[in-house]
Parts: sequence; C-alpha cells; structure tokens
Amino acid sequence: MAHAPAAATVAEHMAAQLVAEGVEVVFTVPGEQIDPLMGAIARTDIRIVPARHEQAAAFMAYGYARSTGRIGVHAVISGPGVLHSTAGLALGYSGDARMLCLAGQIPTKALGRGFGVPHEIPDQLGVLKAVTGWAGRVETPESVTSVLGAAFHRLRTGRPRPVAVEVPADVLSAPVTAPDTWTDPESDRSPDPGAVEAALQLLESARAPMVFVGSGARGCPAEITRLAERLRAPVTSELGGRGIVSDDHDLSIAYPAAHRLWPRADVVLAIGTRFMRPQVEWGLDDRVKVIRVDLDAEEIERVAPPEVALVADAAETVRALLDGLGDLDDREAWLAEVKEAQRGVEADLARLVPQVDFLRAMRGALPRDGFFVDELTQVGYTARVAFPVYRPSTYVPATYQGGLGFGFATALGVQVAHPGRPVLSVSGDGGFLYTATELATAVQHDIPVVAVVFNDNCYANIARSQRSLLGMTVATDLHNPDFVALAESFGARGVLADGPGELAAAIEDAFRRADGPTVIEVPVGEMPSPWSLIRLPRVR
Repeated sequence: MAHAPAAATVAEHMAAQLVAEGVEVVFTVPGEQIDPLMGAIARTDIRIVPARHEQAAAFMAYGYARSTGRIGVHAVISGPGVLHSTAGLALGYSGDARMLCLAGQIPTKALGRGFGVPHEIPDQLGVLKAVTGWAGRVETPESVTSVLGAAFHRLRTGRPRPVAVEVPADVLSAPVTAPDTWTDPESDRSPDPGAVEAALQLLESARAPMVFVGSGARGCPAEITRLAERLRAPVTSELGGRGIVSDDHDLSIAYPAAHRLWPRADVVLAIGTRFMRPQVEWGLDDRVKVIRVDLDAEEIERVAPPEVALVADAAETVRALLDGLGDLDDREAWLAEVKEAQRGVEADLARLVPQVDFLRAMRGALPRDGFFVDELTQVGYTARVAFPVYRPSTYVPATYQGGLGFGFATALGVQVAHPGRPVLSVSGDGGFLYTATELATAVQHDIPVVAVVFNDNCYANIARSQRSLLGMTVATDLHNPDFVALAESFGARGVLADGPGELAAAIEDAFRRADGPTVIEVPVGEMPSPWSLIRLPRVR
C-alpha cells in the first residue's frame, strides 16, 4: 500500500491504496458523501473524469476496464447514485470486467434505522452484492486496509467481475490510528498436469476439432493462434473473444459458420467462454467431447460436465497444451469443410442490406487497432457476425445483459483509456439518447469519440418482435431531435451522412481532426432481421 500521511483519514488511506494499485482514472458524479474521498484523490496524480449521470460514470468505467483488462473505477454517492450505477455494474458482471465501485453511505448511526436521511435506501450493500462478484463495507476506520485489500485481491484473481466498497460518511472522514493489515491469500492458477494430458489425448485423436474462445482468453492471443495452427482447428467467438484470433486469419470463422460445422465436430476446446449457445441451443451428444478451460469452476459445470475440466489460467493452460502436443495429421478434409462453411455464411450475409454495407464502410474507415463499441441496434446486431475484428478487446459489444443505451458512455471510457487510438461508437436513435448528455463530458474533457447514430425514429427490434407476437406495435415510435443540431448545441461537431459512402468519409474526417467528439447522424429505414444468423437452431 502507498504511504499515507500520519494520522491519515480513511479517505486518504483509500486514495493511497488506489495509487498503489495502479489506478489512473476515476469516473464520478461528486456529492457530499464522497467529497472527502474525491478531495484525497484530487491530491494524487489520478485523473478525475466527472460524468453527468452515475449510470454513465459506471458505463465509462466498464469501457475503461473492458478495453484494457485493468481496473475501471467509479465513485458515487449512496442511494440514487448507487442505484443509477447498477446498470453499469450489471453490464460489467455479464461482460467479465474488472470494475471497482466506491460508494458513499449514510452515517453509521442511521444505518438500518429508517430515519429518512438524504440518499438512504434499505440494504444498499445487498443491492451492490446483487450486481457484483463481491461487495463489502468499511465498518470502522481501522478496517479500511483489509476491506480494500480483499476488494483488490478479488479484482486481481479469479474470474473478472465488478466489486464494490461502501463507506459510511462518518467513517470516511475519521482518522485511522491503528490500521489493520491485509495479506493476499496464495492462489494457484496453473492447470492440473493430469487434466492437461487428458486434453492432449483428445485433441491429438480428433478428426474435426474446433476452438471456442471468450473474454477469459483475451490475455493470450498469440498462443491461441499458434495452438489453432498446430491443431488445424477453426476458432470462433460469439462476442467477448472476437479478435483473439484475427478475423483475417484462415482459421478464424464467424459464429454462424461454427454452427454449420457443429454437427461434425468431435472434440471442442472452449477457453474462457461461457459456451452457452452451443450447449443449450445447438445441442450436445455423446459424439462430441468437450474440453473446458476457465478460472470459474462453476461456469465449467453450469450446463453439462465436460469430458475434461481445466480450472486454470487460460494463458498457462494454452502454453501447457502447446508444449505437450505431438505430431498431428494435416486434417485437409476438415479444413475444406471449414472453408465451405465460412463461404456459406458470407452468402447469407449478403442479404442483410444495408447493414453489411454500413459495416464495410465503418470497417474501412476504422484503423485495425481502433475500437468498435456497438449497441442494441440493427447495425450493431449484424456486427456480431459481419464486422471483422483484428485485435483482442477492440470490439466492445453488448453482453447477455442486453441493456439498451450503454454504448456512447462506454465508448467515452474506452477513449479515456486509449487517448491515441480511434474509438467508434455505433448506436440507434433510441439507445443514443440514454446518455447523449455525456456529450457535455466529451466536450469538456476533449474526448474525441466518433458517435454514429442510425436514426429510424423507432425501437426497430422491439417493433419487429411486437408485430410477430402481437400483430401490432406498442410504444415503439419515437420523436427525435435533430442529432446534428443536438451535437452542435453541446459544442461537438455534428454531421449528416446519407448512405455508406458519406458515412465512411465522415468517419475518416472526424478521425483525422481528432479535435473533440463528433456525432454522425445516418437516416435509415426498416432493415432486414439479422436474427436468423444469431439465434441458431439445434443441430445435434
């Protein structure tokens, strides 16, 4: 822990701990309950980025964490501040993000008493526990070291998940005269040699191997690429692992192509992924042997026990497999099937116009190392299967949480983490307006995110679903502002782009300027549904 001044307060100890743990940015909406903490942080070199809404602050912390693998921190007051930020914490939970929520709390003497003090809610700690992997309270000044130590230990080890620490207002300002101590428990993340050997036997005997990767495998892209090449196995990811093996590699295939191959696969290696759709929707039988690699033992067994379970770090496990692999046949017939499956998907994608045309335009304008932050919009859904990703963590998608409106504020967090790299936010008109007021934050702090808003004046996906289910639409038509004028009213640039060509030119111009945020409005009509390529039927 960083050295705190003599007779330091809890707030000063917390700030010193953040510095010691390498925290560089804190997103916040300030308030009286956390002012002592923010004052202590302000006296360090940590950058403070104030948002206009706590939900947005949490989304920014998510974007920071999800795009870097580091800890994304946000600080909020109790009650409404905590409740507003729960959407971001739930997103982080589903997206395997290392987020730290520092939450204010009412004075200790009022906890659980129902006095109606400002920002009081019943059982705030219970609320935080529901959307994090761990949550704790600094009950006394002396416990600050152990509570924060436990929080950071949880962030560093095991499956990445948000954690939260709440501090009552009176405790936050109290002096720490005799702080307790914290020692990280030992944790072994190495794979069991016997399980590695069992996995090797299956992989070496396979005729039609496949590799599925998720966010838990983002730390070893080079090793996974080499493993796929040694195995001569196609690699795919639904969302979190996209770009681990570059999409311009011959062995990288789209998720629908993996579905086409699923009936033939005999050995499947799933690394750091929930692996939910293949197990639950595509189907399992006794002809396919599954090897799971994950730090989360519960996740490995959630649906069905695998043939081999490796509860271990992905990078260590992949290196062990590479070291142990023997000679393999060329699997030419299998690789021919892989290529044919990918060609079939490319033919299917051709009917998703104009989405694929817009995606090609955006991919062409976005450098290979640029970030693409999608949203719950027709173009965003299609991006899951049609937008090439070349590097890990550069595709920041909606998770299974499916919370509309996360994209723009998340992109701001990504940009703060990567000031020299282009960040493209893609939203619909409905989702963008959730956090559009953060344009003020982007302008004030010179955050040059380029936000594309596809405007069809409705909640298009919900409308399509309602027409199928109800035979009509309910509450899906939207009245929208002039998005160009809206952007300009905040001091941002606003551009209207008609069609893919104008969109590509507008994005390239905005990246070239990099002088603040840009909003590009793209008027669109009804688009074809991409869901037949996302929600795929049982095939075995």
